[in-house]
Amino acid sequence: MVNLEVSKGIESKMTGAGVIPSVAGGTATLPIASVPLPGEIKKSWLRRVAPCLAFLAAFSTAMALLLIWSEAAAQRRQAFDANMTRDYVFGVSMDNPQLVAYIREMHFKKPSNLELHNITETPEEKFLVNFFKSKRDGVYLEYINHAGAISTSSWLEAYYGWRGLLVLTDFRSFFEACKSYRNPRTRALHACLSTDKDTKEITYHQESEVRVTKLSEGPNSLIFSDEGLPTMRLKCFPLYSVLLAYNQTAIDYFNLDSIDSSDSQVLDTIPWDVIRISVLSIRTSNHQSEADVRSLIDKLSARRYKLVNTTDTGKLIFTYSRLLKI
Repeated sequence: MVNLEVSKGIESKMTGAGVIPSVAGGTATLPIASVPLPGEIKKSWLRRVAPCLAFLAAFSTAMALLLIWSEAAAQRRQAFDANMTRDYVFGVSMDNPQLVAYIREMHFKKPSNLELHNITETPEEKFLVNFFKSKRDGVYLEYINHAGAISTSSWLEAYYGWRGLLVLTDFRSFFEACKSYRNPRTRALHACLSTDKDTKEITYHQESEVRVTKLSEGPNSLIFSDEGLPTMRLKCFPLYSVLLAYNQTAIDYFNLDSIDSSDSQVLDTIPWDVIRISVLSIRTSNHQSEADVRSLIDKLSARRYKLVNTTDTGKLIFTYSRLLKI
């Protein structure tokens, strides 16, 4: 019996297994533990690290692509800003047939006659009715370059059948004109009139005469905002080109309603030997000095225009001294 236990102990030592006593007084043999080889350890480590390495590689690639895209986007943004702030001058003559056709076919919009607003007679229209002795089917051109201005041709269209061109820089006024009830032969143009004889594309900052001042704190307080209206890209056409596109070189009434004093230079682009305008209405702004107004009057006087009326809204009305039959 002793020899049997000794032999079992020797066998246990030889196999590397531990011997523990059993509850019954016998012995139990532990399972043999396998020792991993160096190659197996390396493969196990690679299996654990591989997902981390793949993630790092994907993350690095994504960050590199994002950096490249950001640099390219910044360059595109700089190029876009440069294009948005740069004025382009198109070297074409005012009577270029392609330019005239381009204005007529691409930029003239016909009013849809969807909305009929309450139309009231303006002081300018009252003067025109008296001056032209209730003339019907007259032709006008209105250039309005600021938001909130009142058209001085709606009443003439509604009651005397006038027609003409509405050149508007404010996009909201342009859309309202396109929806308004107008003569079917009237056209609206979203553009500005060039102050020289070139056609341009410019960055235009819309101005408004409406200014609100903050009176007091509270939900009903009025707040002054100096941010203004959004800047936009706008085409500027010479007045002569616009009239040629409308097939009209004789105008009964031209309303130059602008708060920008430089827009008076529009008159310098007119070929007066070809264009005939019977009545001119020109707005004067607070930015103009008395000397500027005097210079304007003298310039038109040299063209045979006489100042005959000044409205309460700050408009000067000129008439041609020798009216031509239109």
